[in-house]
Amino acid sequence: MGRPINKRYFGADSGNDIKVQFHNGTSSVPGYIVKQKGSKRFVVRAFGSSTDYIRTLVDKTSANIAAGEMTITVKFDNTTVDQVTKINGRVVTAGGLRRPWNFSASTTDGAVQIEEAGSNVSVQTGSTNLEGDAA
Repeated sequence: MGRPINKRYFGADSGNDIKVQFHNGTSSVPGYIVKQKGSKRFVVRAFGSSTDYIRTLVDKTSANIAAGEMTITVKFDNTTVDQVTKINGRVVTAGGLRRPWNFSASTTDGAVQIEEAGSNVSVQTGSTNLEGDAA
């Protein structure tokens, strides 16, 4: 599976939830990672919901994801955004490049920014909006 993501980035109200976009069977919705099941498989949950879904990480725009799929969007230091194709511990592959990731909006740290779901995921907070949903 590769090196898993640290569990402190999972679970309701961890304060460091990794935000995702996933298909809930009806439409694409914002949510967060609850648990890692494999290198590209995660248990995810929509904001304000208690229903968990197992989804596979894909490289496509959030509006085009299908049932069973999810995306994680990152922002590079040059402010371009791309979809994560693989996440392994503290390193992601996006745009064909391997980069460390963090939640910082810094444009000079050499890491890509992952959107943080907020300190209270039942009421999404935060000013970063990489997925195109309301932040």
